[in-house]
Formats: sequence, C-alpha cells, structure tokens
Amino acid sequence: MGVGKKVLDDVKPYMMMVLLQIGYAGMYIVSVASLKQGMSHLVLVTYRNIVATAIMTPFALIFERYS
Repeated sequence: MGVGKKVLDDVKPYMMMVLLQIGYAGMYIVSVASLKQGMSHLVLVTYRNIVATAIMTPFALIFERYS
C-alpha cells in the first residue's frame, strides 16, 4: 500500500505537466479555429479570461474556506 502511494506522489508532477500541455493544445486549437472564422482578438481574450475565472473560482473558494 505504501509503495503505490509513493509512486503516485512521484508521478503527480509529471501528470500535471501533461495535463497542462493538453490544456495549452486545446486552447491553441480553439484560438486558431475561432480567429480563422473572423473572431476579434480582443473578444477571444475576453472569453478566455471569463472561462478561466469560471473554472478557477470554485477551487479558490474551496481552498480559501479550508485554510
């Protein structure tokens, strides 16, 4: 049981880096597709910030409540 937890703790930073790269790739694909269809750069940045706020707000509320 202890060995599995140690392996998971060792692998966790690498899993997070892979998930971050997947997020960057997804954002790049969505950005390129929307800009090719004529979306303004400013509108894209605004939407990206709104989505980031909506995703991060629950985590901030949960972590601040318990700290």
